[in-house]
Amino acid sequence: MLPFSSFDFFYFVLFAVSLVLIWKSLLSTLVSYRIIVFAISISFLILYPSPIQLLGFAVYSYAVLYISVTYLKSQKKLLMTLATIGPMFMMKLEINNSIFQFAGLSYITFRTVQTVVDTNSKKELIGLIDFMSFVLFTPTLLIGPIDRSDRFLKNLNDSSSISITRFVSGLDFLLKGLLYKFVFAALVSDFWLEEITTQSFWGHVNYMYAYTLYLFFDFAGYSALAVGFGKCLGIDVPINFNKPFLAQNPSDFWKRWHKSLGDWLRDFFFRPIYKELSSKKLVKSMVVRQNIALFSTFFLMGCWNGFQLHYIASGALFGLYSVVHNSYVYQCKKKKRDVIFGEINLKIVRVISIVIMIQLSCFSIYIFSGKLF
Repeated sequence: MLPFSSFDFFYFVLFAVSLVLIWKSLLSTLVSYRIIVFAISISFLILYPSPIQLLGFAVYSYAVLYISVTYLKSQKKLLMTLATIGPMFMMKLEINNSIFQFAGLSYITFRTVQTVVDTNSKKELIGLIDFMSFVLFTPTLLIGPIDRSDRFLKNLNDSSSISITRFVSGLDFLLKGLLYKFVFAALVSDFWLEEITTQSFWGHVNYMYAYTLYLFFDFAGYSALAVGFGKCLGIDVPINFNKPFLAQNPSDFWKRWHKSLGDWLRDFFFRPIYKELSSKKLVKSMVVRQNIALFSTFFLMGCWNGFQLHYIASGALFGLYSVVHNSYVYQCKKKKRDVIFGEINLKIVRVISIVIMIQLSCFSIYIFSGKLF
């Protein structure tokens, strides 16, 4: 059983929320909140289709973290990061289905990489129970949003995390998620996407918009459900979607669409690549360094989705968008004027930018769908 995919899971949601409310009312002086969250995360493994692989990888991830912090110098954190990424790399190569092919591996990897890198810099080892609660946190287990360990632990170690305000906010997100995923996404799929034939150019164009809208409602709905469930358990899961079709440029788009992934890519792909290019003085021009780091980041994102051509091409295409926009911004700053729109009213420029960005993002998502290749 996968999160938010069946009535059985929503029964689990009721069980988990009821457990937290019972704890808050009767057991808070006997059992710590940390143990309750850990118990919920572990309980879900009973219902999960690949519990041994998932729990085994979580234990392996903690072992990597423990060795990295306890025995190795901070300079070796790259080696331990590679050790963390290794199983996910095997999964993407489709090597040994019985060991590496299970849902949740990628997002546990993201959380572990963040924890390894940040813990190495602080030299403060997270406890095993807290680590397991973080990487196996049921609402965000499969598709995120991608939380950060420091932020997660603030809620986990705060007995006041369970509050009426947070609980009511969680219910609002749950209702929004249900509406997006099980009503809007279903309507788009059943009455638009499924009816399209792609035997002509306009059929592909139609599919491009339909698939983008379906993916948005399905993914944003899932994310809202994760946020809502998390809040009902006392954990503030990061907001993942914020009106992405109002984005005016590629950078703005990734602050609105799967924001937690965009933030992770910025911190653990873009910044290290840019820093390496700058420290080694491999490239003199700042804007060229930025562009190399931007393109590399989105190319790697495409590879993370999978080594199939449509995933890589989609990531590379968004990397190209980002390079073009970054170069445009640089030229505007250099020449102290808008080199494309000139003196056109800013409101008009905003509308034009939004329309252009919608077309570019829809085309990239269409490539991502694999319909063209």
